[in-house]
Amino acid sequence: RLRGRGFAAAAAGLAAAAGYGVYHGPFDGPRIVADARASDRVLVVAGDCGGTNTRLQLIQVARGERPKVGADPPGKVMLAKHYSNSDYSCFLDVCRAFLDEAAPILGNERPQTCCLACAGGIKDNSVSFTNLADYGWSIDGEELQKVLKIPIVRLINDFEAQGYGLLTLQPHERRQLNDAPVRAHAPIACIGAGTGLGECFLTHHGDSYVCWPSEGGHAEFSPRTELTYDLLLFLKRKFASHHRVSVERVVSGPGLENVYEFLRAHWAFRERVDQRLDGEVHALPEFKRAARIAKGADAGDHVCEMAVRIFSECYGAEAGVLALKFLPYGGLYITGGIAAKNPHWVDNGHFMAAYGDKGRMSPLVKSVPLFLVLTEDTGERGARFKAVALLSEVKAKQGKDV
Repeated sequence: RLRGRGFAAAAAGLAAAAGYGVYHGPFDGPRIVADARASDRVLVVAGDCGGTNTRLQLIQVARGERPKVGADPPGKVMLAKHYSNSDYSCFLDVCRAFLDEAAPILGNERPQTCCLACAGGIKDNSVSFTNLADYGWSIDGEELQKVLKIPIVRLINDFEAQGYGLLTLQPHERRQLNDAPVRAHAPIACIGAGTGLGECFLTHHGDSYVCWPSEGGHAEFSPRTELTYDLLLFLKRKFASHHRVSVERVVSGPGLENVYEFLRAHWAFRERVDQRLDGEVHALPEFKRAARIAKGADAGDHVCEMAVRIFSECYGAEAGVLALKFLPYGGLYITGGIAAKNPHWVDNGHFMAAYGDKGRMSPLVKSVPLFLVLTEDTGERGARFKAVALLSEVKAKQGKDV
């Protein structure tokens, strides 16, 4: 649960939010100012609370409007803020920063829904952040619902939000990596490496889709070559794990750093380590090292290039596993910040060869349409999609149109 001084005041500030215009003052940046509240408008709150960044929005929606597959989420964003979690000691501080921006809001209306996409497994509408465990961050949705006086507060896994975000993609925001046709109403699957490795799938329901979360990124890492078998042994020693290592230990931002650490100590690569670059990598905070390794790979450093190649092969192999498990003929999407920033890590022969190398099932996997998502705001859009969709539950709960 969110705890700490000032939470009650912060919650009260958010609860007071209604529909407003945005004023961009000459000195202090964007501010929300009140205008006449229209009876045909309602307000929802959407947030994407990831392991690296948090994005929060206040959105005004036309009464009765609902999200549609293949279209941008409905509504007007009245305030949007993006925070780097490393700049804050806890999630509550992020919340305070956001509410400072919303402080000038006037009116007595309450948001009708709130959807927070969170980095961690959701249980009973609450979460402890998997990749922020050192901070002890947790949120209880039921408590937020009571304190904020919002009819529905829903916490969803951050990759569940990625799944809903796929439903908002436009053609120019995705690149198909093979020529397999998309089948209408078929399941959809999604995999994305970032701070961690997320996986989810969607099934058709009515005129839309329902997204189902998973913790597939914590399934076992399976080496495919002698070198990646050595990598598995290295990771077992590093993490004191005698029986297993999660695929997320390889296919993620921290995973890329793990692969680099393995290579710099491996007999076949240690003599080719660039000591200057290596010193720069280890002088950085852990969460920034993967970016420096990526930069080294782009500059032609041998060890960094091999780290990226292993990362790409393991990423492609895991994507192929997802294709086997869900048969997502509606599309298998590669999303997340790493792919969006480095599309050549996915759209290459190493990734695609590992993706399609599934023995007797290789033809089946290759018949699954594979897409690379080119935008990084899919989770944010998915939380907004779900927040607006939840208005139907408010209508059923209260017996009135919203």
